[in-house]
Amino acid sequence: MQAERFLRGGYIGEQIREDFQSIKGLVIAVFAGLALMFIGFHALPVESTPLLGKVMCLLTMTIAAAGAGAYAGRNLQSILAAIGLLIVSIIGMFVIRAAGGGYLAVSLLMGWGFINGMMLGPFIAYAISEEGPGIVIQALTGTTAVMLLTGIVVMATGINFSFLGPILLISLLGLIVVGLIGMFVRFSRTVNLVYSVIGMLVFSGFFLFHFFRLSKSENTWDRAVDMTISLYLTFANFFSYLLQFLLSSRRR
Repeated sequence: MQAERFLRGGYIGEQIREDFQSIKGLVIAVFAGLALMFIGFHALPVESTPLLGKVMCLLTMTIAAAGAGAYAGRNLQSILAAIGLLIVSIIGMFVIRAAGGGYLAVSLLMGWGFINGMMLGPFIAYAISEEGPGIVIQALTGTTAVMLLTGIVVMATGINFSFLGPILLISLLGLIVVGLIGMFVRFSRTVNLVYSVIGMLVFSGFFLFHFFRLSKSENTWDRAVDMTISLYLTFANFFSYLLQFLLSSRRR
C-alpha cells in the first residue's frame, strides 16, 4: 500500500512537472499581463479607479503568486519549515501594511502570497495525488464563485454586515481549536465533512464582512493593499475547507 502510494505520488509529481513545463510560456504571459495591468492601474489618478477594481487587481496577482508558491512548496514536509513560513507570513502582514500602497508594498505582497502558497503546496499536492488535478480546479472555481457571489450581495443590497465581526471571530477561534485537536485525534469522515462545511460557512461570512468593509473604505492604494490581505486570507481558507470537503466526500 505504501509503495503503491509512493509510486503514485512520484508519478503525479512527474506529471505536474511535465504539465508545468508545457504551460510555462502561458504562466509567464499571465504574470506579465497582471503586472502590466497593475502598472496601468497605478499610473492613473487614484480617484479614477474604484477601490474594488484596485483590490481585485491586487488579489488576482496575489493568488497567482500563491499558485507559483504552491508549486514550489509541493514537496515541503518539514514541520519546522512550515512553522517558519507561518511566522514569516504573520510578520509579513504587518510589514506590508506599514509599507503603504506603493510598488514596494505590492512587491512585498506578491512575496507574501508566494509564501502562503508554499504552505498550501503539500495539501494541494496530496489532493492531486489522491483525486487528480480536477479536484483542485473544482475547489478553486467554487471558491471564486462564492467570493463573487458574496461581493455582489454586499454591493447590490447595501446590508450592513459589520455585525458579523464578533460572531466570525468566535467561530474562527472554534475552528482553530478543533483543527488543533484534529492534529492529534483522527476524525471520522462525517466529522470531517461537518467541520469542512462549518469552515466554509464561517469564511463565507468573512467574505461578506470584508466586502462590506471594502464598500465603506477610503479609495486609496494603502487601503487596497490592506483589503487584499484580508480577502486573500479568506479566499485561501475557504479554498482549503472546500478542498477538504471534496476529498472527504469522495472517501468511503
